[in-house]
Amino acid sequence: MLAMLFSRTLLLVASVAFAAADHNEICGTKQYVVTSGEDTFVFNPNAWRPGDEGFQCMEVQDDPPAFDATWWWPSDAATVHSYPHVKLVTPSLPVPLSNISALLLSTKWSMGVGSKPLRLLDVDSSGLSSQSTTANVAFDLFADLDPERARDEKLASTEIMFWLGMFGYAQPLGYGKNKECFASLVIGDAEFTLYQGRNERGTNVFSWVSNTTRTSFAGEVSPLLEYLWRNGLISGETNIGLVSFGSEAFISSGNVTFSATDFRISLVTGEAPALNVPPLPATNCSGYVATGDKKSEPKDKDDNGSSGLESSRLSALAMVLITFTVVCLGQFLS
Repeated sequence: MLAMLFSRTLLLVASVAFAAADHNEICGTKQYVVTSGEDTFVFNPNAWRPGDEGFQCMEVQDDPPAFDATWWWPSDAATVHSYPHVKLVTPSLPVPLSNISALLLSTKWSMGVGSKPLRLLDVDSSGLSSQSTTANVAFDLFADLDPERARDEKLASTEIMFWLGMFGYAQPLGYGKNKECFASLVIGDAEFTLYQGRNERGTNVFSWVSNTTRTSFAGEVSPLLEYLWRNGLISGETNIGLVSFGSEAFISSGNVTFSATDFRISLVTGEAPALNVPPLPATNCSGYVATGDKKSEPKDKDDNGSSGLESSRLSALAMVLITFTVVCLGQFLS
């Protein structure tokens, strides 16, 4: 009880400082919505499975959109107690996987112990280890053949995650086998390995896990999506309906603060280019299993047999980069 009061006291002290900067505190499962230009951000501490002790709160900044999420869950290490996150809302969703020409996701984040946020891009690995912290950091996408079900985390049949950090005993579903059992793809300078499993709801979860912790990320991730549907693990007609960024919080003996900003989504729709997507591993000891949906047939490659990014993808990516450049320049000038 004393530990819980101590943790809450630390959080309240931090809250006073945030209030002076016109931040907004939300706790539990309360949401807070920020509109910035054409972008809408839905913030949620999402303490969806709280323990008998502990808490999850979030301080949200309106301009520029950012958050500091502080939590403490001292027991039940195997349970995800909360997923403090921001939902990135765009009118382009839902959209079928086969109609995604380019999808650029970006963010910057930090994580450390206590209730005071670390400097952006920093991770206090030793502090997290000393508190036996188990947590991850990930983009989370929900998908379903039914566009309306794809908009609902509880109803969507498929979840696709891009892990940028994992601490303690946080592991994706399907983790633990030899690495040669799994597919790996490189996006920019980041290598991602694919794992698959089903959660308690029966949701089919695909987790692309970065081989290193990435506190700053800006990646065109549509090839990771194409790998799934061009190899028949999911239908190309499956709709992406939700995209969020946050941290799954399992356990820690003391307060942990996860901070994030510069989170963005830029989506270009249109027929997906026919990439030279590698096949599933020859020895599929990973146990990758198709969802049972109708497999989408791969499109024919162009006449010259190009195995890289085709001109259509380059054009789409150029549009994405121009959009991001304009946004960043506008923020700089303001």
